[in-house]
Amino acid sequence: MKPVSLSFASLAALLSGVSGLARVSQRSAPNPNCFPFGSQARLNADLQPPHVSREEWWCPQSDFYGFLGFSFPFQFTNEDFEVASISSHMQQMKRQFGATMIRMYIPESYTTQLWENVLEAAILNNMGVVVQVAFPISGSQLSWEKVLETTLFETLSNSKYSKIAPYVIYAAEYLNEPVGDCDMCAAGSTGNASAPASLTNLTMGMSNFRKEMNKHGIPAGISEDWDRPNLMSGAPGSDGLGVGLGVVGKALEPVLDFIHAHVMAYYHNIQVDDAWTYTANQVLWYKKYLPQFPLIISEMMWATGYNVLHAGGYITGFAVAEVSVADYTKFWKTVDANCAFLKEHNTAYFIHAWRQQGTLNMLQNDGSVVIPNWKPKKWC
Repeated sequence: MKPVSLSFASLAALLSGVSGLARVSQRSAPNPNCFPFGSQARLNADLQPPHVSREEWWCPQSDFYGFLGFSFPFQFTNEDFEVASISSHMQQMKRQFGATMIRMYIPESYTTQLWENVLEAAILNNMGVVVQVAFPISGSQLSWEKVLETTLFETLSNSKYSKIAPYVIYAAEYLNEPVGDCDMCAAGSTGNASAPASLTNLTMGMSNFRKEMNKHGIPAGISEDWDRPNLMSGAPGSDGLGVGLGVVGKALEPVLDFIHAHVMAYYHNIQVDDAWTYTANQVLWYKKYLPQFPLIISEMMWATGYNVLHAGGYITGFAVAEVSVADYTKFWKTVDANCAFLKEHNTAYFIHAWRQQGTLNMLQNDGSVVIPNWKPKKWC
């Protein structure tokens, strides 16, 4: 990754002078001074934190429902992760979709530079961020995940962003589907994340990560699909959903501040016409069995066509899903049409994904988007 060649102030002046920051036409939060939804809440370009507590700065949990923004992958170290590039993406998300936040997905950041660049771009565009540390899935050594954690902790503790970072970072995700992929399974494991040694690895890792994030007032949780009967959820009931928490879910519950849910009809052999029913039932499951936690659906997706990297098509037999631009559009517009349900159950979501995920992407190679002239509801 190349070093940033422009100062923050000069970059801000350059970008604002060309086109200004994208303006969101939707109504604002009831409290105009809360972030990131309030019309008067602005991050300081001089990197000084707001003159209020972190709790007072962020909008109340009741405001966190409906569309937040995009799951924004930073998966490949050879991509252009300069501040200007990240900022350009953020401006497009705001301008075309009304996004107020991003969720960092699989950030390959083995120095502090990517974290710093994302923070700069978020401050410039007045956007909130959910950060993630996760095992790389593009060929890097799994042991590098600890390096990834260290670079985040260093940015939070010893960079010029230390004071303002908790006002930019809303929450933190630990790993990415580590139970499904058995990422923390002990050496010699048979692939069952509930095995005692593997479960200890996972819960201790989550606990240690949470402690570090909590030092800065940032809540943390695991980034997972809890629709894993006998693991995250309990044994299946008559409706096919796990009843209560499974052995892994029970072990994780005491070390979480937050639920970063993967609600993925796409991977559960659900057709597009039934996808919302599945999604709503999942939301109700979380509210029944984990009611004490804030809930964000951090990964939810559909595809515009067969996806060789993230197969949801019948070709592989891995999952059966109807995939086309029409199905993709129908899926997301159906989610949007159910804003009132999301409000009732205080559930917000990110669209997965903005880029780098093949036919799951909203952004196309030519800079256009799959669903033009559409702003999902943040308020209803």
